[in-house]
Amino acid sequence: MHRSIVAWSFAFAVLAAGTAQAEMAAPTTPPAPAAVPDQMPFDIPYGESITIAKAEKAIAAAVAEASKSPRNWKLAIAVVDPSGELVAFHKMDQTQLASVAISQNKARTAARYRRPSEAFANVMATPAGGYVATLASPPPTASPGGFPLLEGGKIIGAIGCSGATGAQDGVACKAGADLFK
Repeated sequence: MHRSIVAWSFAFAVLAAGTAQAEMAAPTTPPAPAAVPDQMPFDIPYGESITIAKAEKAIAAAVAEASKSPRNWKLAIAVVDPSGELVAFHKMDQTQLASVAISQNKARTAARYRRPSEAFANVMATPAGGYVATLASPPPTASPGGFPLLEGGKIIGAIGCSGATGAQDGVACKAGADLFK
């Protein structure tokens, strides 16, 4: 009995080694290099800082979107200037406390990197995405719900929402961002 177990174990090991060797011997074609675009992506110039009046209008639009029936999204909503510093903030009743900082970080990410914060969520979903967080200090917030605010083709600030799902945060904040173009 002992000999048959040893024989079976040996046969399995030889089979496994042969399979592994066959997998390693298979020729692989390296991936083609990515095309280098002529234009720099997200090359949006910074403009004058958003005013408090405009920031409050963006917040009101996000609150209105979050409050549409049957929605009851409880959000923290932050508006920052082009450098990512807070201009206006609103926390709806019963919003989870963690969302205060997250909303500000989403807005800061959108302003400083000149793109929606969701772009970083998409990159983080790729194999190379783990390196993104190590490139900047503080790292970008990789979650939907942060949008640059544009006026006259220039970034005047950004809005960030947190408290619901990422998709819900994005819908509410986009309502505030859509006031500007």
